[in-house]
Amino acid sequence: MAPLTLEAFGSFRPIEISACTACHLFWFDKSESVRLTPKSVLEVFQFIGRSGKARNTLSSRFDCPVCSKPLGLTHDLQRTTRFTYWRCASDHGQLITFHHFLREKNFIRAPSIAELAKLRATIRQVACSQCGAPVDLASESACTHCGAPVALIDPEGVAKALRELGTGAAAPAAADPAAMQNRLSNAQIDAIFDLARMRESKGNDDLVAIGATAIGALIAGFIASR
Repeated sequence: MAPLTLEAFGSFRPIEISACTACHLFWFDKSESVRLTPKSVLEVFQFIGRSGKARNTLSSRFDCPVCSKPLGLTHDLQRTTRFTYWRCASDHGQLITFHHFLREKNFIRAPSIAELAKLRATIRQVACSQCGAPVDLASESACTHCGAPVALIDPEGVAKALRELGTGAAAPAAADPAAMQNRLSNAQIDAIFDLARMRESKGNDDLVAIGATAIGALIAGFIASR
């Protein structure tokens, strides 16, 4: 796993998390995930957008890198959003997939009825954003392999993080919230419905990854201004 250096609340020194792009996994020591500043959360979002597709199938068992004991699968709730991760029983840290990190930070939502209808009419098949298995949108709204529902990046959640980043400063992130959200929404829509690219991919694209890539490119300027 490769290290990522990020700023955190309550710390004068940056913290370091570990990331594996081949497996789409993050390792956070202890409570590092909840200590990330809005800037750090957006940097992790961008990292996910640049990572491309997962290349490895996830193992059914993971061991703690500190004590070597098996990690336990944990179900959690952030507001109304459910997410899962693997936790060390000795509280050394947690392992979480890119997909569930985005869920924890409220960056993922289900498509509306109209969005799902448009996806079915134009794209037909996508890759599950959680396990990578193909999802036939003509007949399914969730992955038949792992049960994960079809999901998109939520521009409102990203816009909220950008507003928090710009609070108290004359930064671009403090721009009109509605305009910002609309711009992020349009970037995702344009990327998802790039039909030529989607046809070439033969349904192997992940809607969450597409949205993270498109929106991540837009928020680079906001982060650079801080």
